[in-house]
Formats: sequence, structure tokens, C-alpha cells
Amino acid sequence: MPTSSMPSNGAYRERVVAVLSAFRPEPALIAHCEALAPQVCRVIVVDDGSGEQAEPVLQQLEAGGVTVLRQAQNSGIAAAMNRGIDAALAVGVEFVVAFDQDSNVPGGFVDALIGEADRAAAAGLRVAMISPEFYSQTRQTGEQLTNGFLVSDAPIQSGLLMPADVLRELGPQREDFFIDLVETEYYLRARVADFVSLCVPGLTLPHGFGHRLYVHFLGKRLTKGDGRPRMVAVSSPFRYFYRARNRVVLNRTYRGAAELRPLLRRDARNDLLLDYAVAIWSARGKFALLSLMLAGWRAGFSGRLGKMPEKLMRRSGRVSWKHPASASDA
Repeated sequence: MPTSSMPSNGAYRERVVAVLSAFRPEPALIAHCEALAPQVCRVIVVDDGSGEQAEPVLQQLEAGGVTVLRQAQNSGIAAAMNRGIDAALAVGVEFVVAFDQDSNVPGGFVDALIGEADRAAAAGLRVAMISPEFYSQTRQTGEQLTNGFLVSDAPIQSGLLMPADVLRELGPQREDFFIDLVETEYYLRARVADFVSLCVPGLTLPHGFGHRLYVHFLGKRLTKGDGRPRMVAVSSPFRYFYRARNRVVLNRTYRGAAELRPLLRRDARNDLLLDYAVAIWSARGKFALLSLMLAGWRAGFSGRLGKMPEKLMRRSGRVSWKHPASASDA
């Protein structure tokens, strides 16, 4: 996999603030913030209502110079990011870069994003966001080139650099989405406003994807040509409610933009064939999982947004995943 040639760590640090959302963070977040701190002028962590159990980690972050903002209750990733972005904009910097609590940011990563933003500005492009080309092993580009730049394709929020003036123009993220597809909605909003989104060629943000499962067929674990096990990734069961609901809302919101319809159709098809079908096939408690998806679709069509009902959250506890991968393979 290609990697970019990144500038020296922290060359542009005074121009950018990092915002991380956290929920029941593990101690690894402390090391992640320590690695990120030399690359930005401030690190802001917004804890999304974790409660007292998170205090040991949050207090260590504060002792290390991180700004910690505590949400009184679990309000969702969009609400957490909005609060963190507002705090970052109040500092008066040019850029905000977003990460999640599991992001272990390599040295020079933020400088590479800002360097590409500067190059795009010099070329006269109206840029909404700059992302790494690779999020883990997933490529975030349709391989289109605009004036020699690599165009991104609905990038993941973690590792996303956004200019402060664009954030002010586009406004806050949709808190009624709560979680899932929040960044996709923001990307589509930027497209409608005639902004372009770009990737830094070769740049990678290492990251794990959800729950890794071994692939079995007729009781036999499948392997690749090199002998390594085949695996798929699934998310926490409750998130399939949000994915189903928010996909309906996205499609209904942006179907009027003709240039976005092929993207919306592709993503809806991929959800059905590559996400929902894999999850149902991999689940114990298939009917419970399917009922969460159906409830999400109904909520989307009826416009019931915000946090999912508690009874559905309890139902998601009936779902577990078959054939979980070992830590060494995952």
C-alpha cells in the first residue's frame, strides 16, 4: 500500500485544533492524544456522557494539557463534534481536524493534510474537507482527478481536516442523526454548496473496523490464497437501526440534487448487499437484528429522529456475532 511523504511533524501546528469525540474511553486515548498533541495547537476531547466511569481517563487527559468538555448525557457523536468544533473555532485557528477516540495518529499526518489544503487553495479550489486517501485499508476516493488533485468519496470523519470558514458557512452537523452517516450528510451538504472534497494521495490513517469475524461456509473457515483467514467487519448491533434510518433520511433530503443521485443509489445498494446482508448472515439473533433495521426504515420514512427508543436498544442486546476473530488476526 502506498504511503505519502509527510512533512516534519508539527510544522503547521499553530494553524489547527484537533477535536475528538469519546464515549467510555479506554486508557489508550491518553497515548493517542499524546501522539497528536505535537501536530496541533490544541487537543479538545468531548466526552459524550460517559459518566463517572470515564473520569480517571478524562482527568489524566486534563493533566496532560488536553481540553476536556463533558456532555451531561449521551447526546450522540454529532452533538459532541458540534460542541468541540465550536470550542475550536473560538480559538481562532484556520482549520479543525476531527478524530475518534480509537485514532492513533502517525507523526506528520496533520501537516500532510494542511499541506494539501494549501496546495488546493493556491489552485483556486473551494475545498470543504481534506482526508487521507486510505482509512485503514479502505480507499476514500473514486480516483477522479481535479486539476491534479485526488477527489474524495464521502470520507470517514476521523482524520478529516475542515477549514474554519467552511465550517461556519455550512453550519453544525445534524444532531438528530445521533450517530452514523453524520459525516456523509456533511459531505453531501458541501457538494450541494459547490465545495470540493479532496484526499492526500498515499496518506493513511491506521484504524480498526468494528468487530472482525471469520468467514465460514458449510462449517469450514475460509482462507485467502496466502493462508490467512478471510474476515468481515460488522458494527455494534444497535447501530444498524441508525444506519437504516439515517440512510432513508439522506436519500429523501438529497434526492433533488441530480448530480448526487448516482451516489445515493450506489450507497443504498451497498448498504443492502455489503452491510445489512453480511450482518444478518453473521448474527445470532437474526430476527432481532432484522427488526432493528425495519424499525430504522420506518423511523426514517416517518421522520422520527434523535436517539433510538430504549426498547429497541434493549432488543439489540439479543444480537451477537458468530465466529469472532482472535485479537492476533483482527
